[in-house]
Amino acid sequence: MLKLRLDDEEAETLDGIGISSSFSDYRLAWTLNHAFQWRFEFQENPLVIPSKKSTEQRTYHYHHFTDEMEKMQLFLIKNKQGGKALFDEYPQFDFVLFFKNNLSFDLDQLLPLLRNLDPIFAAYRCKSDDFAVAPFLHFEYAHE
Repeated sequence: MLKLRLDDEEAETLDGIGISSSFSDYRLAWTLNHAFQWRFEFQENPLVIPSKKSTEQRTYHYHHFTDEMEKMQLFLIKNKQGGKALFDEYPQFDFVLFFKNNLSFDLDQLLPLLRNLDPIFAAYRCKSDDFAVAPFLHFEYAHE
């Protein structure tokens, strides 16, 4: 199994949508898969973020989907894991859905579609640069 690290020498800004939902991460991933014909899969290798107040590192698991035809990648990450929020600036976000190499989705048109899904209370546009942890958003995934 080949592992690819998704980081560039220059920090890339990812488009995102902050989501409020009471669903667990796997249930929301399943809902998005069925609503949009995506294929989110849970990733074993977590996102590793250094703690602000100590030398410890916090880990955050996420779901990943690659659209091979569009060459686009989506990352669904739960904001609060292990009692710690990843995106402190937006505690109202339960999840953030990031888009990498998005050339096909108009996120402003996707927002109302997301908001119409029963488990989603709210959805708002954002960018990775909106978060203090932006320099550490280096998602890894296994690609066979």
